[in-house]
Amino acid sequence: MKQTIMSFMAIVLLCTTCSNSTKTNLQPNNSTTPTFGKTLPAWSEGHLDIHLINSARGECCFYILPDGTTLLVDAGEVVDSDITVAQRPNALIRPYKVYAEYIKHFLPMGKTAIDYCSPSHFHTDHIGSSDAVTETAEAGYRKSGLLALFDIVPYNHILDRAYPTYTEDDVTAPLSGQLAGDWATFVTWGVKEGKFTAERFTPGKEQIVMLTSPEKYSNFSIFNICANGFVWGKDSEGNQRLRGSKPKSGGNSSSCGFHIKYGNFDYIACGDLVGSPQNLVAYYFRDFIGNGNLDAFKCHHHLAGNSWGSQMQKCNFDPRVVLDHCFTNNKPNVEKLKHVLPTITSFFATNIHPDIFEDPEVKANKLIDRMTAYNGHIVLRVTPGGNSFYVYILDDSNLEYNVKFISGPYHSK
Repeated sequence: MKQTIMSFMAIVLLCTTCSNSTKTNLQPNNSTTPTFGKTLPAWSEGHLDIHLINSARGECCFYILPDGTTLLVDAGEVVDSDITVAQRPNALIRPYKVYAEYIKHFLPMGKTAIDYCSPSHFHTDHIGSSDAVTETAEAGYRKSGLLALFDIVPYNHILDRAYPTYTEDDVTAPLSGQLAGDWATFVTWGVKEGKFTAERFTPGKEQIVMLTSPEKYSNFSIFNICANGFVWGKDSEGNQRLRGSKPKSGGNSSSCGFHIKYGNFDYIACGDLVGSPQNLVAYYFRDFIGNGNLDAFKCHHHLAGNSWGSQMQKCNFDPRVVLDHCFTNNKPNVEKLKHVLPTITSFFATNIHPDIFEDPEVKANKLIDRMTAYNGHIVLRVTPGGNSFYVYILDDSNLEYNVKFISGPYHSK
């Protein structure tokens, strides 16, 4: 069901970098309710917050669970290139520091560390780049992205697809990424020194759990879907088990992914998943969520050309709200946009590269006009109990996190 839409001239003035179509249901104006031009109010108990933090140099997703437990997925740091958008808020502040300031601002009161850190995979735009390194730790790992962020906002527990061996075996794909080896050194050092604990991210398990008051939120769960090419699903006889096989490459197809469920609200995020594992996730959706019931989805692989495969289409993988963490002139892919936009209610992107505006196919199909909003931090906030949610775009030109776009409420299926 599409939400009621109201348009206001004041909204347009505050949303100059958003879509031309400004869609919102204004909410009551009080200290805990987001309002245009004001800093997004802090998380409050019972809400689920999903933050896509935009430095325009990689992915960084920060989650606050209903009891205040926190989860960080990725903190990439690629360097400038001919295909990247302008760095946000500017080129004078390193991307990992952008993430750090954002996280410190929104951490629940009393917290100084992140409870869980779980990189989706080890590529530069997800954990950091050797090209961005300016310092090496005494422990021997080079500092960028997730490896540098730890010095400012530490992690209490790490879940990744290769701990503790970080070597290829029957179920573990090879490491892939400029700082993958550095990450292994970092985690091994941190566990040995008692800086944090760690374990392997395992599909078919619920390893990310609420730590403060889980008994109050029995209708909330995070279920691990995939890692190392293996995906939880059902076989031809209906039995639940792991399906798939270890990819030859340890990159995108080895991404970790999970399904968040909060009451009627369902959300899937699987890093840069592509290929056969992506197809198996489509079957997971079909078997465990069902057509029309996926409320929100973070795009595989920034909505690249290989990000929305044939099996997703076959399984009617049509989430109502799509979030795209993108920052280059080839993502989102134009052909994928042409397929996806007509099938969903709302599309939000952290960045749309100027080149995409000029693409003849984009102009001919009015694809920009069909997007809901873009250019900024994206926050999806689910209300207590999981029955509804809003999506906010925050100004990324400074560190004040002012609301410049509101969309909702969406009613969870």
